[in-house]
Amino acid sequence: MKTRNRLLGRLKDTSGSLQRFSEHTDFGLELKNLWFGVIMGLGVWLVAAIFGLGWIALSGAGTHLFSVYVYAVGILGVVLGGLLAGSRSGGKGWLHGLWVGVLLALCGIIANLELIPQSYSWLGMIRQLILWALWGLLGGYLGQLLKPAKRGKTMGRRG
Repeated sequence: MKTRNRLLGRLKDTSGSLQRFSEHTDFGLELKNLWFGVIMGLGVWLVAAIFGLGWIALSGAGTHLFSVYVYAVGILGVVLGGLLAGSRSGGKGWLHGLWVGVLLALCGIIANLELIPQSYSWLGMIRQLILWALWGLLGGYLGQLLKPAKRGKTMGRRG
């Protein structure tokens, strides 16, 4: 009974904690910007993959070339998603980009495991997670750098 009451006492304020996490920047993350970057990255990848499938159907190109194309466009989607999340964030654009890369890598790993589970190894999954996180980090950092120039602000002058 004591364990149950203690557990329920801890879970009592969970919804308030999640709301605080999503609305405030206690951890340096703004979830709306993070999800915007993830959705835009997935959108870029999906639209490009559909165009690629149309290209294969019309021209009869090989599937190896298509897989390279989809991987390259996936990286472009990660960088673009990180850039958009980093440019929209109030601060720590690199952190937003890093998380966009991690989340998109997890989406890609899950999709690959569903499509071709026998051809994916733990090393391949870790490699994709690390590389896409770094691509997202780069996009977020570039978005953070481009944000002041885009809005016409000057870099913090101190007098």
